[in-house]
Amino acid sequence: MKHIFLSLIFALAALADPKGGHCSKGTTCTVGNHCKAGTTCTVGYARTKTTTVKTKAPAATTATKPKPTYADACIISNYQGVQACVSSTKNLIVLQGPFTVPSNQVIKMFLRDGVKVILSGTITFERATILDGNSDGLINVRGKGITFESDPNNQGILYGSGEKYWDGLGGNGGVKKPFFFRTLTSGYSVFRNIKLINSPAHVFSILGSDTLFDRITIDDSLGDTKGGHNTDGFDVMGDGIVIQNSWVHNQDDCLAINESKGKGINFLNNTCIGGHGISIATYDGGIAENVLVKGCTVSKSTNGIRIKTTYKATKGYVNNVRFEDVKLNDISWIGVMIQQDYLNGGPTGNPISKVPVTGVTFKNIAGNVISGKNAVSVKILCGDGNCKNLTYDNVKISGAKATCAGVSVNPPGSGC
Repeated sequence: MKHIFLSLIFALAALADPKGGHCSKGTTCTVGNHCKAGTTCTVGYARTKTTTVKTKAPAATTATKPKPTYADACIISNYQGVQACVSSTKNLIVLQGPFTVPSNQVIKMFLRDGVKVILSGTITFERATILDGNSDGLINVRGKGITFESDPNNQGILYGSGEKYWDGLGGNGGVKKPFFFRTLTSGYSVFRNIKLINSPAHVFSILGSDTLFDRITIDDSLGDTKGGHNTDGFDVMGDGIVIQNSWVHNQDDCLAINESKGKGINFLNNTCIGGHGISIATYDGGIAENVLVKGCTVSKSTNGIRIKTTYKATKGYVNNVRFEDVKLNDISWIGVMIQQDYLNGGPTGNPISKVPVTGVTFKNIAGNVISGKNAVSVKILCGDGNCKNLTYDNVKISGAKATCAGVSVNPPGSGC
């Protein structure tokens, strides 16, 4: 798994309240993420509720809704029309499928502040031959105060033709594979109710700040049998990023937090199937702090939830991370893990590291791992003295034993 590291400047975070989500407009703020506690909320993000696991991708709604009017919009009905609309003075742009993006071409939408984009119908990306993980994504969106959402009457779908790339190697070799969707947004931007199918490799690469991703569907389920690999759902380096009410079936991390500062990252009420579970994955010099994972379900994955820092890392830290109300179903390897021996090719078993991992809480974590000689319910593998203030509160993972190493005292409730 390849990652590109940027230095970003971020502001202060707070975890969501026990009811979850952000404050409702007009109420008194208690959350502290997008408004100051005790003040009147003006942002208006909806509160979230815990959802049940869905083993199939959510179906598009068939309910009759008022048909939107796009009379004042700039309509993009083919690839050749993208640049003209992006350069226009229109505040509303409609990506009107179906149409196909030619091989080795990408959609770039570097937008003026406050522009709204409606995705209507299906846009298909032909297989590229010269694009890879260091190139632009197949679709790229930048701007401040951007809204990018589906047409309520014609589900917006991005089809990446991943089956034409998949060779079981992902970004580690084989044919070149581009990222699917790169975002660099701020100013309370919103991506809502869009569906992405068959990504070549990594799906979302998220940079920026103060951006909400809501009701996103990522369906790479075909990759389970066709060689999908490194199909990370959400790779995030950001400040004030919220991902909620979304559904992911893939073959790598559902969420991989590579950098989180300031307001941090909230991952709320999401469903993850297949893949490697929910990960905080810092590399040498990376910082992950102020992270909340709450109300999520992870099913049929190799791992459930984990913090991984790289082998022989000398810089960076992980601090103030909370996993709460998470369900784990049929995990094939490790349910709950902190590891400091991570390498892309596989763990070394030797946690040589100078990266502190502090202030981590696992609360109300329940489920099972599939019994086997390598299965572990809870695993701690830390460099000596690195991992401190670890809390395990009502962690109940059946099917295997727990193992702890590198901590002076085994944390109560860990099962070690």
